[in-house]
Amino acid sequence: MNTFYPILFALMALFFLGIGVHVIAKNRPLFLSSKYFFAFMVLTFSPQFVNSYNFFSLETTANLQFIMLLNPIMFICLLVFFWFQMKGYMAIGVNDESFRDALHFSLAKNNLPFEEQLSTIKLTSLNTSLQIAIQSWIGVGQYKLKKSKDSQVLMKITEGLNEYYINNSVNANKITSIFYIVIGIFMLISAVAFSKVFS
Repeated sequence: MNTFYPILFALMALFFLGIGVHVIAKNRPLFLSSKYFFAFMVLTFSPQFVNSYNFFSLETTANLQFIMLLNPIMFICLLVFFWFQMKGYMAIGVNDESFRDALHFSLAKNNLPFEEQLSTIKLTSLNTSLQIAIQSWIGVGQYKLKKSKDSQVLMKITEGLNEYYINNSVNANKITSIFYIVIGIFMLISAVAFSKVFS
């Protein structure tokens, strides 16, 4: 237990710093599977489960144990919700216009005919839609396939997006990346502080 919190904060710091430094150093967006962000959520909630386990190891009344049992159950429900919400890929460092151009390039490259609609792109040959949500002012977006479980399609689209940004001089939106670096530094400081406290 003495090393749990230092390691936890160090891992969280690496997550934030890795994303932030990558976008700023290469000056182009980063596309990551949402599964990595779900894993980060599990990591974030892990202290709740550890604390609940430690509490149950103590001698307490049945009523108090029942109340404490609600805590991990609630977080498990939240994680299940996040699992269904966090599908597809996350885009860090994008903006509306460049992402649209990159997406059109990728779909053409992969021979995927499409019809553009509001917040979705219908992939006519696959009978499915690509759902897109971009928050351009902070440079964050998410895209996922509706109804389709073919992960290879999303992977090929992502490869095409990367190719577009590699071959074209488009500056990344660095707002979220800078924020991630700042948070990552604070997490590293916290990891060092916890290691001092528990040493």
